[in-house]
Amino acid sequence: MNSSIFASSEDPWENGWAAPEDDSRAKNTGDSLLYSNPDSSYLTSSQLLNSEPTTSDSAIPESYKRVYGELGSKIETVDDLKQTIFDKLIKSDILTNYQITRIIDILYDYNLLPPSIESNFYQILGLIALEIDLAGTGDYVTLQFKLNTRLPDIAGSIIELLISNDNTDSEVPQVDAEANFIDPLTSQLNETSINDNEEENEWSSQPISNTNSVGATNKETSILSDPILTDHSSIQQKQTKNEFESSNPEPIEYNEITKYIDEIRDRFKPLVNTPNTVRIKEVPEKEGLLFKHINYIITHDLKLGLHGPAGTKKVIRRYSDFVWLLEYLLKKYPFRVIPGLPPKKFSVGSSPDSQFLQRRRRGLHRFLNQLVKHPVLRQEPLVITFLSVPTDLNTWKKQARIDYSLEFKGQKILTNFINSIWPTIGEEFLKNWKNCETNINKLIEIWTKLVVLVERYEKRQQQIAFDNGKFVEMINKFNELDDNLYPHKNNENTEIIANNNKDDVNSINDSLHFISEFFNKSNQALIDESYNINTTNLEKFKNYLDYLYSLQELFERSKKLSINNINNLQNKIQENELKYSKLNTDDVDIKGSELVKLRQVIINDKQEIFQQLNKDWLIKNCCFEEFLMFQETQFLISEIWIDWCKGRSNFQSKFSELFDNLNNEILNDMPLSR
Repeated sequence: MNSSIFASSEDPWENGWAAPEDDSRAKNTGDSLLYSNPDSSYLTSSQLLNSEPTTSDSAIPESYKRVYGELGSKIETVDDLKQTIFDKLIKSDILTNYQITRIIDILYDYNLLPPSIESNFYQILGLIALEIDLAGTGDYVTLQFKLNTRLPDIAGSIIELLISNDNTDSEVPQVDAEANFIDPLTSQLNETSINDNEEENEWSSQPISNTNSVGATNKETSILSDPILTDHSSIQQKQTKNEFESSNPEPIEYNEITKYIDEIRDRFKPLVNTPNTVRIKEVPEKEGLLFKHINYIITHDLKLGLHGPAGTKKVIRRYSDFVWLLEYLLKKYPFRVIPGLPPKKFSVGSSPDSQFLQRRRRGLHRFLNQLVKHPVLRQEPLVITFLSVPTDLNTWKKQARIDYSLEFKGQKILTNFINSIWPTIGEEFLKNWKNCETNINKLIEIWTKLVVLVERYEKRQQQIAFDNGKFVEMINKFNELDDNLYPHKNNENTEIIANNNKDDVNSINDSLHFISEFFNKSNQALIDESYNINTTNLEKFKNYLDYLYSLQELFERSKKLSINNINNLQNKIQENELKYSKLNTDDVDIKGSELVKLRQVIINDKQEIFQQLNKDWLIKNCCFEEFLMFQETQFLISEIWIDWCKGRSNFQSKFSELFDNLNNEILNDMPLSR
């Protein structure tokens, strides 16, 4: 009974070889193993669901059929396969002993034998093509994925090599540079093979060095506290001349690297004055019986995701939802510049003060807007859900399957980054990273003092506005009582003196009225100025400070989370290979089982080194991109001070106009003598 929920022609996990008329063969060739491993880190279920089943004819290149037509009848066993195909590939430096060993292991592990079966033969060629295309990618899961799309083709020169007569001593056809390319990340694994006849161990042929571009040379080992600063690009085994010529890292031209950097920086636009922003405000009503909490209404017009709906979206979230989102981002994207959250203030039996709530709301506002400006974080499905799905997050989390794995799990570093980008700018980046890490605390301290000065400036403006209000009050009171001091109102007791003072005192009082009006208007201007500083300028200063803190936290996380034991593994492999070479000279019958175990240990350690080197390069690439994108925050400094100067200029212009009007009013109207 078939338990699949899909029809046979619609099953996304259906193997390209598992045609209905050949079902038994598919089971015997190990294709059914794909069904039992849908959660492979190399192939996600979404990729499988989105793939369209293809027939075997469409998945098989014509070059495969040509090779099978020429060699299929000659290959019955693995030994035949080795003599007819593998030895030619090794001799012509297309594949290495280690790569061939991996392919043979896959043949046994997944029952892709005998090679005389047509489907098995095609899958063997597929593994070879994957390894030629990119070293280290010839694994079974990738092969099954390619069967549902199309297997990679093999270069014509390699096809001619494979079908050529074994006894001919003619020159080996030249393979194009792309097919002969060797990934420097895996070269130290590929070039180190366990050869029974090998007299000298390749790992011991040269000392192991841990090269650091900052403060260490190729001849000395440096143990650094920050693994990001450890450059593993020199960890490569010696290669043949042809391999060295084809895989030697070469810096690229200045225009090329500049274009590459510009493309990364163009993805990030951190300026605050942009139309696409997220707005947040508090919900007046508080929820909860014993411990009341505050809800926040988030509104925005952003189009998030590839198929996100347009229009205004509104969701309600509480502070704990923000905390959960931040925790998720830190687990999945630890090597990204992630904004922080304002602190939570607990109070039992009383509500937090309004000033604290206002600061927390503004901090959440900065957090969301920095999040949606980041080119990677804004595409994260959970961020899109947080900003778009109106459902309560606690209810949603109970129903959803959340993947907390690292963002680049299952990915492989691009060879272009190792061969071209890193040799060109890697050393410069490591120096800049180290300098920035060293001085970030001082920069934060300086900018924090600037924020304090802006706050004090705002408070002074508020105090001046308050004093101007007092000016108005005192002038009006003085104006009401000055008749007692300077009689100028006509009455029966002071008729003569009043007539003498009348004109002058009235002129003075009229001018005092204009002065009072001036202080009243300047008071309003100062209040507007203070409000503008508080809501606009101060928030931009704090926004830039948030970015500095985020970068500082990235430095701290990178030290803790990028630790590896690559050097220890190198030493272990070196010792085991020396031991293997020694045991190999003894009686095989006595030491055979131990040799097999030791061989497997060495292979496992090489695989582990490959994984750790790959992760180390991915971390470097991620931090490199983040550091480049962070350079765009320099324009936040321009935006801050441009807005500051505009605001103060407008204020001073308004204030100057008030003074000019006052001066014109009182200059000729206030008497200085009778």
